[in-house]
Amino acid sequence: MPPPLRLATAADVPALAALYADTARALGAWCYTPEQVQAWARFGADTPAFRDYVLQAQTWVATGDAGQVQGFCGVSTHGPGGEVHSLYVRAGLGRQGLGSRLLAHAVERAEAQGVQGFAAWATPFSRPVFERAGFVLVQTVREPYQGVMFERLRVERGVQQGAGHTLQRG
Repeated sequence: MPPPLRLATAADVPALAALYADTARALGAWCYTPEQVQAWARFGADTPAFRDYVLQAQTWVATGDAGQVQGFCGVSTHGPGGEVHSLYVRAGLGRQGLGSRLLAHAVERAEAQGVQGFAAWATPFSRPVFERAGFVLVQTVREPYQGVMFERLRVERGVQQGAGHTLQRG
C-alpha cells in the first residue's frame, strides 16, 4: 500500500529539512561536484528560509508506517500558474514511483483550485520525473546558488508564454 499523503505543518519542518539535506548528500554526487553537493545540502540548515520554503507552499508529505517522512512535494501559486519548488524522496526509496506520485498529487490538488500551468527548476536527477509528468525543458541556466555555480533546468507544463513563473531555489 502506498504511503498516505498529507499537508505539511510547522512540526514537519525539521524532518523535511533533514530529508532535504540527506537527499542532497546521498544523490547529489550523481550529477554534482562535492562543492555543489555541500551548497545544495546547506539550504536545509537555513531554518527560517527552509521553513518558508515548506510552509509558504502547499507541501504534501508522504509518511511511512512509523510516521517517518519518506518524501515531500510543494507547489506554490502565483496568479493562474503554479511553481513546483520542492520534490524530494528519501534516499533508498527512489525509483519506486513515490516522487511521481507526490508530484501528480500536488499538481492535481493545485489544478482543483484553479491553477493552470506549472513550472519548476529541475536537477539532472529529477528531470526524468518531471518529463514523465508532461513537463518539457524550456531553458538551461548556469547561475550561482549558495555561492557555487550550478546548471539548472527550467521545465514547464501547460504554461502560457509570458506567465512569469520565477523561483529562487530548487
